[in-house]
Parts: sequence; structure tokens; C-alpha cells
Amino acid sequence: VDGPVVGVILEGTDAVRQMRNLCGATDPQFAAAGTIRGDYSCTIDANLIHASDSVETAEAEMKRFFE
Repeated sequence: VDGPVVGVILEGTDAVRQMRNLCGATDPQFAAAGTIRGDYSCTIDANLIHASDSVETAEAEMKRFFE
């Protein structure tokens, strides 16, 4: 980690898909303008945001990062 980390748990209708849309494609080269990766990321190696890819993954990550 190169800097501070902010962890959040979001919930709502279709939250996983909505959050992933906000983040943009994992490879910022293919991320749309207006997404976090599209506007602020330079390389796939220095990815600046993470979002779970499924509800199951989100549940595991919540247990891991938020005791």
C-alpha cells in the first residue's frame, strides 16, 4: 500500500454491479471516462480502487476487513 486506505461497505439494489460500473474496467486503459479508473488511474499495476465482483466475494471481504 502506498498511502491511506478507506474501506466502505455499500448496500442497495444491485450494489455490486453499480459499484463496479462506478469503478470502471479493471484495466484503466479500457475504463470509460467518468469512472474512477477512467479518470484517475494510469496503469493496471497501480490500481487505485477495489470492488468486490460478487455478493459472495463481498461477504468474504467484509469478514476479512471489517471484524
